[in-house]
Amino acid sequence: MFTWDGPISDAARSLKLGGDLRRELEALQQFGQGASIMLVCLLIWALDPKHCRRLLDYALAMGLTALAVMPMKLLVGRPRPKFDDPQHVLGPLGVYPIDNEIGLRHAWEVGSGISSDLWSMPSSHTAYAVVLAVFLGSVYPRLRPIVIGLALLVACCRVLFGAHFPSDVFVGAGLAMLIAPPIVRSSRGVRLLDWLWVRLIDRNATPAWRGHDP
Repeated sequence: MFTWDGPISDAARSLKLGGDLRRELEALQQFGQGASIMLVCLLIWALDPKHCRRLLDYALAMGLTALAVMPMKLLVGRPRPKFDDPQHVLGPLGVYPIDNEIGLRHAWEVGSGISSDLWSMPSSHTAYAVVLAVFLGSVYPRLRPIVIGLALLVACCRVLFGAHFPSDVFVGAGLAMLIAPPIVRSSRGVRLLDWLWVRLIDRNATPAWRGHDP
């Protein structure tokens, strides 16, 4: 993808979307982020309380995905598309000229005022959207076409709005697909809490996990 990252990114950003369409897409690209996560949790709690414990599976998948994505951002050190430098990757030792005032910075200098300018690879928005899609598609199979479509929309919007290159969203989605499905489909979050509860709180407790829910 690196070969095509620049041309695809330039073409996407040249579309210059505005008005209500842009605002709607900017809202939809937050699927998998804070507000949408809270809404999903509240809806499951209100409408389907028997599946509330499955949120532990989602939490574990999300946490492990974040533990993979964030260190990778800091260590890869790829400048955002706004720098128009798609072939540049800093690695943990390289520095990049942010601007004349800030000067040269490593990607891992979190408190240096560079914000996330050097955190293009991988796309965390895409990774977290895929995790939420995997969770909802596993618990509610009839939602799969909808949540897959939303995850794809997030990936496209991150390129369209100049936040990431295409390869960034592919890597983010790939990480999430490696981590989330085995955790969610085997209820690892629920089983982990069972294991901790029995060993640390009540050795005679009845495990909550008894195989997949019907």
